Amino acid sequence: MSAFAASAQDDYYIKKAQSYQREAEYYQKKADGYRREAEYYLKKAEGHQREAAYYTKRGDIDRAKTQARYAESALDYYKTQLRYAQKADEKAAMYLKWAANALGKQ
Repeated sequence: MSAFAASAQDDYYIKKAQSYQREAEYYQKKADGYRREAEYYLKKAEGHQREAAYYTKRGDIDRAKTQARYAESALDYYKTQLRYAQKADEKAAMYLKWAANALGKQ
């Protein structure tokens, strides 16, 4: 293989690795966003649980049940966001692995 062809092939793998690196960064940012969103829903759930406790003490069972339902719903959203974050983390790891493989081929 000529020096020019080897250089072009090396350049291809470097560009490919850089592309994979950018994809990994994108998915890592997505995962961070999902985790922030999960924290938001966890705080919402805690607030609704406090409200449910307050209404229970006051004897307003209907409002307490409503707040408990809201808390459960917020916890479901929290779990969903964590699941999304995990999937995005996995994709980021996959792209980093591909980037390392591409660099290994140069």
